[in-house]
Amino acid sequence: MVADDSKNFIVENNVYKGRIASYTANYKSLGEMIWTKITSHGDKIAHLDALTENVVTYAELQDKVVKCALWLQKQGIKSGDVVSLCTSNHLNSIVPCLAVIYINAIFNPWNEDMDLQTALHVMQLTTPKVIFCSEKPVNVILSAMKESNCNPTIAVFGDHPNAISFSDILSMYSDAEVANFRFVELDNIKKTVCIMHSSGTTGMPKGVEMSNYCLLRISEDNNLDMTNAVSIWFSSLYWISGILMNLKSIAQGAKVILYPEFDEEMTCRLIEKYNVTVIFLSTSMINRFLRAGYIKKYSLTSLKVIICGGAIIKPKAQKEMRCILPHVQMLQGYGMTELGGIATLQLSHHKDGSCGTVAENVQMKVVDQETGKILGPNNSGELWIKTAIIMNGYYRNPEATKSTIDAEGWLHSGDIGYFDEDGELFIIDRIKELIKYRGYQISPGEIEGVLILHPAVLEVAVLAVPHAIDDEHPIAYVTKMPGAKVTEQELIDLVANNMMDQYKLRAGVIFLDAFPYTGSGKIARKELRAMAKKLAVE
Repeated sequence: MVADDSKNFIVENNVYKGRIASYTANYKSLGEMIWTKITSHGDKIAHLDALTENVVTYAELQDKVVKCALWLQKQGIKSGDVVSLCTSNHLNSIVPCLAVIYINAIFNPWNEDMDLQTALHVMQLTTPKVIFCSEKPVNVILSAMKESNCNPTIAVFGDHPNAISFSDILSMYSDAEVANFRFVELDNIKKTVCIMHSSGTTGMPKGVEMSNYCLLRISEDNNLDMTNAVSIWFSSLYWISGILMNLKSIAQGAKVILYPEFDEEMTCRLIEKYNVTVIFLSTSMINRFLRAGYIKKYSLTSLKVIICGGAIIKPKAQKEMRCILPHVQMLQGYGMTELGGIATLQLSHHKDGSCGTVAENVQMKVVDQETGKILGPNNSGELWIKTAIIMNGYYRNPEATKSTIDAEGWLHSGDIGYFDEDGELFIIDRIKELIKYRGYQISPGEIEGVLILHPAVLEVAVLAVPHAIDDEHPIAYVTKMPGAKVTEQELIDLVANNMMDQYKLRAGVIFLDAFPYTGSGKIARKELRAMAKKLAVE
């Protein structure tokens, strides 16, 4: 299922360089590729809704996409216009995105669970002409419209008195009109086709411009073979993983199983029932999978690949999953939306907890934040990255673009990590997550790495509690394994006995029944940060 080559990179002056692979575009645009692939897949099943058992073939998907594209053209949407999408995964969620691609406009996925402040921010940033949304966020979007100068047309998956129904849009066009439609030719393959939003963990999300070229290359790369695969994932289109999995499925004719949210036992049932071969899970989902124990009770023989992303999976969890599912390749990659996806990919022979080695056409180096010096193996610093499919820039924000990508084309990731002697990447932390204690910079990830080794600890997140004298003190939020017992003092002592003095959990340990999660399944550190701030010592 996954390409495996242990000699896929070289090291020159401590710069890790992935194999250079020439790319000859078979298509002039992403729209042409999607049009050609969907047409060729014909009556194969594209999507299956596991709640209703309803299926959509590729031919039926094409029919819906064309009708949506015809409607957008009727609304006057043209090249360069932005069309936003705010919904969870369902049988129609991908349709507007593909329709927008066909007419050379720009699709812009939003988070279905965003609050009014965020909705107002993204609306004023991207000024969409049309917004497709589920019923859930309609009122937030309408409120944001009242507070802004934007007046987009709202189309809803479902019903709302102030929006046009998506089902009505699909009923407006005849078979003859559909038959006469063709995707719009593209004059520049580097043109922006999508504006993703950075996850906004440290502030309001920025708009990441991704080109036709970027998404076309992602769709066609061979790192993951999904030809005739049965796949499932839970990331909405708001997340880069949702975009990547959708495009790869279309490019390779996979069958996609749709289910509204991740549930530990239901996921096992779905894998077993539909003979799922490829699944994408966030790190937290994998930890929850292990805690619930259902993977030991179900026959998951069809499963071939688990792709893991979003945060770094600890070696302990990866080793345990590999023991339980020895027939499954479990792979984690390191990437960013700004990079156009994956920068490193873990292969089957790589170490537990590693992010693998640099991918094709990617260069990476580890840089000392203070001196700017390039560091050698096993030395931690900021990761700087070059890739052939890097973003076009932050939408309407040249200052942010300039501060992220330097004059030589290196993207400064804001992530702290190191390469080991075998060229495998290990991520430690985000620079902005570092805790400052009396002049020391403390990595929460290092403390988390010690705490997760305790057999009673399921998940852990270490954050900063503001302190009037010391700047900040570390605090650990912890969920326990079912039935396991451990005290706050035990975990405080575990850190004190295994780490230097500055790493001590001076703000203590708080046990949670469950962590808050983002829509992509990451631990919602922003919510935990707000909780920790309330514990500030004046």
